Amino acid sequence: MAHLIDLTTVAAVNGILNQGSTVDQGLIQTYITDYSQSVLTRTGRSFLSGVHNYVDRLNGSGSESQALKNYPILAVSLLTVNNIQIPQSPDYVQSGWVIDQDGSQSFLSLVGGNQGLGWAAGNDRWAPHGNWGSYGNAPPLGQSPYRFLQGIQNVMAQYTAGYTVEAYGEPQTVPSTPGPYIVAVNNAANFWQDNGVSLAGSPLEAVTGTPGPGQYSVSGYGTATPGVYTFNAAQQGAAVQISYTYGAPPYDLQQAAGMLVAQQYRRRQWIGQNSQSQPGIGQTNYERAEMDLNTAGIIQRYRDRRLA
Repeated sequence: MAHLIDLTTVAAVNGILNQGSTVDQGLIQTYITDYSQSVLTRTGRSFLSGVHNYVDRLNGSGSESQALKNYPILAVSLLTVNNIQIPQSPDYVQSGWVIDQDGSQSFLSLVGGNQGLGWAAGNDRWAPHGNWGSYGNAPPLGQSPYRFLQGIQNVMAQYTAGYTVEAYGEPQTVPSTPGPYIVAVNNAANFWQDNGVSLAGSPLEAVTGTPGPGQYSVSGYGTATPGVYTFNAAQQGAAVQISYTYGAPPYDLQQAAGMLVAQQYRRRQWIGQNSQSQPGIGQTNYERAEMDLNTAGIIQRYRDRRLA
C-alpha cells in the first residue's frame, strides 16, 4: 500500500528495471516506503513528497531571520513572537514578515522597524532597539530592525511548505449540457496553485465567483475538493488546456529514489555475495556500495541545511 512519504511509484521502479509494470508490486511497494523513510532519515527531513501543513515552536534566533523546520516555505497562516501576532509585510518594505526568497526559502525575515516604536503602541517586547552596536553597524536615519527575540520556544509559526511540480497544458474536456461544467485535474488531490487555462490557444479569465462566458474558477489548496475547475455553460464540450502546480517530490529526487529501490530490489538475489563464478563463462562481480554516486549526490542536495 502506497504511503504519504513515498518518493516514487511501483510503475516508475519497474520502468527502471525494464520489466512489466505489475511485476512484484507488493514487494517493490514495501521497498519504496522503506527506502523513502531511509532518505528522510539520511537528510534529516520530515517530508519530501509534496506539500504539507506544519506548526513549529522555535527558539527565537535573536536576528532578523528565523529558519523554520521545513522548506521551501510556500505560505504562512500565523506567526507569533512572545505571543504577539506579526502581520505579513504587504510589499517587502512595510513592517511585517516576509518569506526570504534568496536561497532555499527556509527562512522568514522581518522587515521595517523604527527607533522607539514597538510592534503595537507601547509594546516593544519583540522589537528591541539600540542593539546595533553588537552587530558593528550604525542605524540609518535612526531606524532599528525588528528581530526574533531570543527565547525558549517563544516563536510559533503555522505554515505550508514543500515541493511542487508543474502540469503544463493538461488536456481536459468541459462536460456537455446539462452539466455541471466542472473538471477535476489529474492531480487534484495534491493541487497547490492554478497557473491558467487556455481554450484554442487563448487564455480564459480566472474569477473567484460564478464564472461567465470565457471565465473559470478553481477550488484551491486547503478546500474540501481542491483542483476542481468550474466553467460557464458557454464552454460546454470544449477542449481546454489546464496548467497548475501540485505537490510532489522534485523530479531528480523521484529518479534517485527509483534508482535506489531498483538497486535494492536486484540485490535480494545475491544477499551476502561479492561475486559468482560461472564455469566456461567467467565471473560476475557485484557492486557493494550502498548506492551509486549520482543517487547519493542527489539525496545529499535535500539534506536539512541546519545540520552540520
